[in-house]
Amino acid sequence: MSGRTNLGAAPTTDGMTRSNSVLVEIGGSVRRISLEKFMEAIQTGALQLRQYAWGVPLKQSQSSPAWGRVGNLDMWAEFKEQLGDYLLTNEGKMAKLSKTSRAYYADGTVVDETKGHIVFSGPRLYYLVKNDPVSNIPYLWGSSLPIGGDYIERPVIGAFKGYSLSGKLVSRSNYSPTVSKTITEFHNLAKANGAGFGLTNYDHRRYLMMINLFEFGNPNVQLNVGNGMCGDTSVSDLYVEANKLKTGATNALGDACGKIDISIANASGVAASNACRVNFFGIEDLWGWDWEMTQGMYFGNSANASQDGSEVFIYEGNRLPTSAELTTHPNGDYRQLTRLTTGSGVYVQEMLLGEKFDLIPKKTGGGSNSYWTDGWWGNATGQLLLWGGAANFGARCGLACVCSAYAFSHTSADSGARLAYYGDIQFVNGAEI
Repeated sequence: MSGRTNLGAAPTTDGMTRSNSVLVEIGGSVRRISLEKFMEAIQTGALQLRQYAWGVPLKQSQSSPAWGRVGNLDMWAEFKEQLGDYLLTNEGKMAKLSKTSRAYYADGTVVDETKGHIVFSGPRLYYLVKNDPVSNIPYLWGSSLPIGGDYIERPVIGAFKGYSLSGKLVSRSNYSPTVSKTITEFHNLAKANGAGFGLTNYDHRRYLMMINLFEFGNPNVQLNVGNGMCGDTSVSDLYVEANKLKTGATNALGDACGKIDISIANASGVAASNACRVNFFGIEDLWGWDWEMTQGMYFGNSANASQDGSEVFIYEGNRLPTSAELTTHPNGDYRQLTRLTTGSGVYVQEMLLGEKFDLIPKKTGGGSNSYWTDGWWGNATGQLLLWGGAANFGARCGLACVCSAYAFSHTSADSGARLAYYGDIQFVNGAEI
């Protein structure tokens, strides 16, 4: 009817201000409330988080990783529909790919990957970690609306492991990942695409674990999606053979979570059992191929006069720390936490978590399908953040698999990087690329 708005057909938005309003149902009637008052009502308990958010009880004190899900899962399903792959140009134009194949854009136009990078993206995610007053268990809540906690801005992450092509780090099909470079070299290759480019950061890792928990209610992504090329048992030097494979094996899976089984063995013929190529909401092989060097965080080194080696520094900006920062602390705004300084491939039993959902191991123990289900490597001198696990580490790989045992200048044939973009985005149709 004239003068009425079809709310279901209204355009979506990634951001709101406190003065903007949302519609709520109270006592059978639709009412309008400002975001500021909405957030206050949630914090004081006047509104139930279960109505406006979806969540997971973080039951890391129990051995079973089957934590379950709660809240408005219909809202999660709507949020999940917005996760997936795009083609991003170096100028910041971004067009959605088909949800079922990376060969086409959503508008049916054929994709020419030479025009940019295949990337994963999703909406800004508002989150809140809040203790349940009865059980005293912390719950991780997520929403597309502000819920009184914090948020992670829209991530733009390479769908494929990075490859150095003509002096630039690209995210494209049909390339073997580039390895054996320092994080500084990888970062320089990324920024050669433009000032808005960099490498995946710590916030991205938290976002990815959150959406894994929201979808499956279980941190064990190898169980949820697939083991990866690492399989479920450790096979020495398997990454050497894995690095002969090429990106794009999961293109036909589009934005889905799924796997493609493969046969792979090391040079001595020892095969990885239950190996596969994995696709996580459109991101290929996030775990179980090569370690991924990650920006946004570094660690203390006990050899430095002003550090004891237990420090975790989480800093702002699309950049790497300077040499001076590595020996002291970050410039500008930063958070400081404490890490474990002993452990080599041990499983993680508890994370720090806290109000920021920090994925920093606090206690080790457990196994491949208990507690957090992934491995941790650390000491008092390593400063580089590596994530995901390499092909030779089997069941210890995953979204919670972290290594902090190496110098910031570390290079290895089992370590690469993944492109990310932090600049302005212009959404276009595939035909406009």
